[in-house]
Amino acid sequence: MAYNTIADYSKVLGGRNLPFLVELDVPNCILNPSAGSNQKYCYTVTAISGVSNTGNMDSFLLGIDPSITPDQIENITVTINGSGKTVRFGTSSPNVRLVSSGLRFDFEVSRSNGVMEICFELTSAYEVGPIPVSLYGEEASKTGLTIGGPFSLLMDPDPEDDSDSDEKKCFEIDACKRFGVKVFEFSVPVSIKPIVITHEPEVRCLGDLRIEPGKKECHDGREDFDFTLAQKISVKTPVEFIVKTCYDKLCVEERKDEDETGGCED
Repeated sequence: MAYNTIADYSKVLGGRNLPFLVELDVPNCILNPSAGSNQKYCYTVTAISGVSNTGNMDSFLLGIDPSITPDQIENITVTINGSGKTVRFGTSSPNVRLVSSGLRFDFEVSRSNGVMEICFELTSAYEVGPIPVSLYGEEASKTGLTIGGPFSLLMDPDPEDDSDSDEKKCFEIDACKRFGVKVFEFSVPVSIKPIVITHEPEVRCLGDLRIEPGKKECHDGREDFDFTLAQKISVKTPVEFIVKTCYDKLCVEERKDEDETGGCED
């Protein structure tokens, strides 16, 4: 099965960028283990310079086969810039955890020359194929790329397979199969009645009454004053929308013209 050995998020730009290159470290992997040995996966995550509007990476997610359980994962190691990190897996406050979308590593990696190396082993061998790889950081998430990883469980060979045996083999073959398909059409009359119920509006004052001065005028020695009273109010107009739905009796119609039969001839 074809898969990528590199997922370059330094080229997936937009918003807050997480410029990291993810590589499947094939030389340190054991992708085709011998019987009784663990399968081993190793990845390197490297910060790439020269990208603007970037953030540090806080979490790294591998979308491994969802059938993998915690007891199948062993020997997890994490190294950041050459320094080995304490791995907590299956504890009350893990920094490596198996979530619904895959295996997540919660370690901060600097956008400036940060390098994280991780490895883990599986007690069962899985087919290597394209799995999602995602990065999460400071107000950012980058998804959509894939990389080689545990894609699906490899089936063990049949222990009773005797394909190399010289013994005569016989097979029972069902030489003739027939089928019949009966077609019916189901229908239910439905009537919908819309109902609208209106209620008395509710009016409420918002804030204090305001007095806004107007102009002053003189008429024959008498002064007239204009002013405006202003009040902000809210009007609540309750309306109920109801739909009454009625169903009539079920009707079943036999469609003989669409019946089918099939199979081989006698």
